[in-house]
Amino acid sequence: MRSKIKFKTDYPGHDALYRRRKESGAAGWNDEQTWQDWRREIVGLMGSPDFPRSGKVLEIGSGAGDVSLLFAERGYQVSGIDISATAIEWAKEKASNARLKANFEVGDVTNMGRWENGTFDIVVDGHCLHCIIGDDRAKVLKETFRVLKPGGMFYVSTMCGEPKEPEVIKMFDAETRCMVWDGVARRYIGRSEDILMEIEGIGFKIIKQEIQASKDTEDNLSLLAKK
Repeated sequence: MRSKIKFKTDYPGHDALYRRRKESGAAGWNDEQTWQDWRREIVGLMGSPDFPRSGKVLEIGSGAGDVSLLFAERGYQVSGIDISATAIEWAKEKASNARLKANFEVGDVTNMGRWENGTFDIVVDGHCLHCIIGDDRAKVLKETFRVLKPGGMFYVSTMCGEPKEPEVIKMFDAETRCMVWDGVARRYIGRSEDILMEIEGIGFKIIKQEIQASKDTEDNLSLLAKK
């Protein structure tokens, strides 16, 4: 399990990264290949027999809104939350341009008190959970559990396993399993079994799970859990 985190965090620092991406003319946080892979994963999720065909969706760490808008295209009632004001502005612009209805709000995923208990049918981790460090992880998972309706679904897609990229290995602190630079913990690359234990420990039941192994980059754990 995770050791006590001894590093600082800088979640608001994501805003500068989004601002640079937007100003550079990028389509979003991800490059095109990464986005197409992520898009296929989400479309496959929506086609899964275990997944609801309608309902209220919350994406945590919604970024520029691309995943949320995939759900909106298919008729789900969509909300997104992200700590970056630039990302939320970007998501609203995309929704407007696509004539899609979605609610995007700036906020902290460790405290989602703006939504009542049992508001959502589905919560999607928009590659946010691996950006959450230390005790904040339990806060996010508890909030996710709270805002879901009984029987609601939680989809997670998160980095896991051992770092493989040389630059990531240099920044990896094996004790805390965090990528650290400039004294700030930026990513948590947990062992898959520890991540599953975290989620089950909150009260979720794991419906299915898959590790997408990679030779060159960190593996990815995707899972569907039920409240």
